[in-house]
Amino acid sequence: MSTIIPKLGLQDLTDAALPEYAKDKVAKINASSAFGEVSPSPSEVEVKITFYEAALVKSDEGTKSDTSAKNDARRALEAMLTRQAENCAEIADGDLTLYLSTGYEAKDVEGTPVGILEAVTGFLLAYGDNAGELKADWKVLEHADNYTWQVYSDPTNPDGSVIKQDIAKKSRAIFGGLPGGDIVWARVRGNGGSTGHGPWSDPAEKRVP
Repeated sequence: MSTIIPKLGLQDLTDAALPEYAKDKVAKINASSAFGEVSPSPSEVEVKITFYEAALVKSDEGTKSDTSAKNDARRALEAMLTRQAENCAEIADGDLTLYLSTGYEAKDVEGTPVGILEAVTGFLLAYGDNAGELKADWKVLEHADNYTWQVYSDPTNPDGSVIKQDIAKKSRAIFGGLPGGDIVWARVRGNGGSTGHGPWSDPAEKRVP
C-alpha cells in the first residue's frame, strides 16, 4: 500500500488567499461521492470559512483585538483543513489519483514496506521562548516518514477541540500562537508504515505561558 502524506502549504498562503484555497477543496470534495463521509465535512469547513472571512474583514484597520480574533479564526480553519486532508488520504487508501481529486496535494507518495508503526514515546512539553508558545520533543520513531501533532483544549474530546495541528519532519516542534494562560493538551503520531500512520502518543499537559 502506498502512503499518502498530505501537503497543505498553509503557511505560504496570505490571509486573503486562504478562503479561496478552502473553497476550492469544498467544491472538489463535494463533487466526489467517494468522500461523502469525510470528516470534517465540506459543510463544516464552509462554516469556518464564513467565520474567518467575517473576522478578516473586521480586522482591516481594526483593533488589536480584531486582529487577534482574525488570527484565532485562521488557526481554527487551518486545523480543520489539515484534519480533512488527512482523512481524505485515509479514505483514498493509497489511491493517489483519487486523493488528488480533492484538490489537496501530497508530500510523500512513495510508500513504505514497513508494517504497522508503533506509538510515539517520550513526548514532552516545555515552555517556548515567547508568549503563547510551547516546545515539544519526543523519541525518534524508526521508519516514520514524519509526524503529525495536535494541540487541543478538551482531554475528553481531542478531535473536537483541536487548537492547532501540523506536520513535523523531525522529532521536535514549536507550537506557537496558543492561548496564553490556558491549560492545553498535546499528542503526536508517526506517519508511514502499512496503515499510513501509527497510534497517538500518550497526551502531555501544560499551561501556556
